[in-house]
Amino acid sequence: MRGYMNLIYKIAFAIFGRRVRRKEDAYAETRATLEQAHIPLPYDIYISTAYLYAHLLGILGAFLGYLLAPLVYRLCKTLMNSRQFISPVDLRSVSGYMEIASAVILAILIATLLGAISYYLMLMYPYLIATTRKTKIDLTLPHVVAYMNALSKGGLSLISIFESLSEQTNVYGEAAEEIAYIVMDTKYHGTDLLTALKTAAIGTRSEKFRDFLDNLISIVETGGDAESFFGNMVDHYQRSAAADQNSYLELLAMVAETYITVFVAGPLFLITILIVMGMMGPGSLLALKLVIYVMIPISAAAFAVLLSIISIGSDTNMIKIYTETRKIKQYDDVRTMLVEDDERMVRRLMRSLRWTSVIANGKTPLKPFYSDPARTFYLSVPIAILILGYTAYYGEGLTIDRLDDAVVAGLLIVIVPYLFFYEMQTRRIRQIEDSVPGFLRKLAVVNDVGMPLTAAIKKISDVNLGVLSTEVKLMRKDMEWSHNIADSLIKFERRVRTIAISRIVTLITKASESTGNIKETLRIAASDAALAERLRREKFTSMFSYLVIVYLSFAVFLLVLYVFATMFIPMVPAGAGGGGGMLSLDANESEYTTLFMHAAMIQGFFSGIIAGQMTGESACTGLKHAVTMLVVAYLLFTVFIG
Repeated sequence: MRGYMNLIYKIAFAIFGRRVRRKEDAYAETRATLEQAHIPLPYDIYISTAYLYAHLLGILGAFLGYLLAPLVYRLCKTLMNSRQFISPVDLRSVSGYMEIASAVILAILIATLLGAISYYLMLMYPYLIATTRKTKIDLTLPHVVAYMNALSKGGLSLISIFESLSEQTNVYGEAAEEIAYIVMDTKYHGTDLLTALKTAAIGTRSEKFRDFLDNLISIVETGGDAESFFGNMVDHYQRSAAADQNSYLELLAMVAETYITVFVAGPLFLITILIVMGMMGPGSLLALKLVIYVMIPISAAAFAVLLSIISIGSDTNMIKIYTETRKIKQYDDVRTMLVEDDERMVRRLMRSLRWTSVIANGKTPLKPFYSDPARTFYLSVPIAILILGYTAYYGEGLTIDRLDDAVVAGLLIVIVPYLFFYEMQTRRIRQIEDSVPGFLRKLAVVNDVGMPLTAAIKKISDVNLGVLSTEVKLMRKDMEWSHNIADSLIKFERRVRTIAISRIVTLITKASESTGNIKETLRIAASDAALAERLRREKFTSMFSYLVIVYLSFAVFLLVLYVFATMFIPMVPAGAGGGGGMLSLDANESEYTTLFMHAAMIQGFFSGIIAGQMTGESACTGLKHAVTMLVVAYLLFTVFIG
C-alpha cells in the first residue's frame, strides 16, 4: 500500500509540481497547516496529489454524466409530456441535438462538481486534523504538566523529563507528541533545547500550549525554579480544564445538531418528496431505493468517520500495552545430557500443565470473553453464517421477508453477546476508575506518616475499596512474591488497560525511579484522576441531552414512515409505470412497506452508532443504542404493520 501511494505521489508531483511551486506564496497557510497536523508530506506533493485526484474524479464525473444523460433526458421528456408542455419549436426535429447537448452539459456539470469537491476536501482535511489536534493538546496538557511536575520533584533535568514524556505518547496523547517533536529536534537536528522550544512555540496551533512554552522559555532563560513553575501550571490548568472541555463540547453539540438536521430530517424529507413524485409519474422508485440503500448508509458512515477524526478519545478506552520478550542465549553452549527418566518427567510435567490450564478454563469458561469481548465473534459469526446459509438454500424458498428475518437474527447473534461482555467490562473499568482517586488519597495519607509505599499498599488492602479491593489485593500478592512495587503496578495496568489507569501507573512508577519520597506524586496522581473523572461525568451530562434528541428524531422518523405505510400508501392506487391514473404508484403496497422497514432499520442502526460516538466517543458504546433502534424498527413493521 505504501509503494502504491508513493507511486501516486510521484505521478502527481511530476504533473503538477512545477505549477504548485510557482504559487508557493498562495499555499503558505496550507504548508503551515500540514506541519501543525503532523501530516508527513511536503506541501507541494500534497497539493499536487489534490490536483491529481480532482482531475481523476473529474474524468470519472464526465463519464458518469455521459452514462446518465439518456436517463435524465428521457425523464425530462416524460415530465414535459405528462404536463402537456407547449413549445414554440417542434421538439421532435431537434431531439437528437437536445440529447447530445444534455449529455455534454451533464458531463461538464458532474465533472466540475466532483473535481471541485475532491480538491477542496483535500485542502480542508489538514485544517480539520490540525484543529482536532489543537483541542486534544489543550485537553491533555494538564495531565502532561502533572507528569512533568512529578518528575521535576525528583531533580531530573528538563531534557530528561521531556525524553521520558516522549516515550509515553500512547498514554498522554497529543501534548506528549508535541514534546516528542521537541526532543527529536534536539536529538537529530542538533538544536539546543531553548531554540527547539521557541520553534515549537511558533509552530503549534494550540494557543494554550504556546503560552506554556513561552512561560517555560522564560524559566529556562532566567534560570528559574522549574519545579515551582510546573506546580503552579498544574493548579492553573486543572482550574481551567472545565472551560477547555466546554469548547470541545460546543463543537460536538454543533456536530450533533448537524447530524439530526441533515442526516435524519434530510432523508425523511427526500423520501416524502420521492413518494409524492411517484404519484405523478414513473421513475421515483429507483431514486427512493438509492436514497435508502446508498445515500443513508454512505452518509452515516462518512459522518461516523468524521466523528472519529474529531474525537478526543475517552479515558476508559483500552490501550495497547506492548511487552518485549527475549530468549536467553548465555547457556546455549552448555552441554546437557537428559536420561530417559528425565525426559519422561518433562513430558509428564508438560501434560500436567496443559490439563491444569484446561481445568482452570473449565471452571471459569466465560473469563476469556470478559477479558476480550471480541472473542465472542469466534462463536457468533459462524452461527450467523449458518443461519444465513440455511435461509438461502433450505426452507420454503428465499424471499425478502425470510432474508430480512435471517439478517436481523444474524446481526443480533453477532452483536448481542459481544455487547453484553463489552458493557460488563466497561462497567467494571468505570467502577475501578471511580475508586482510584479515593485509593490514591488514602495511599498518600498513609505514606505521609512515613510508611513506605509497599507497606502502605499492604495496609490499605485490608480496607474495603469496592471493586478496587480485588485489584489491590492482587497488587499485594505480586509485591509479596516479587518485592517490586513498580512491577506490581505495571501488572495492574495490564489487567485494566485504560488510558486513565495507565496515566496514573506511569506517573507513580516514573516518579519513584527518580525519588524515594513520592507522597506529593501520590497527591498529584489523585488530583489528576479526580479531574479526569469529573470531566468525564460533566461531558456525559452535557451530551446526554443530544442522546435523547437522537432517540426522539428516530421516533419521528418511525412515526412518519408508519403513517406512510398504514394511512397514505394504501389509499393510493397502484399502476404500472403510472398507468393507473394521474395519482398512482409504480409499485405495490408491500414493496413500499419493505422499503420503509429497511429505511427505518438502516437509519436506526447508524443513528445508534453515532449517538454512542457523541456520548462515549466509541462506536462500540453506540452498539446498544443501535441494537435497540434496529429491534424497535423491525418489530414495528413486522408486528404492527405486517
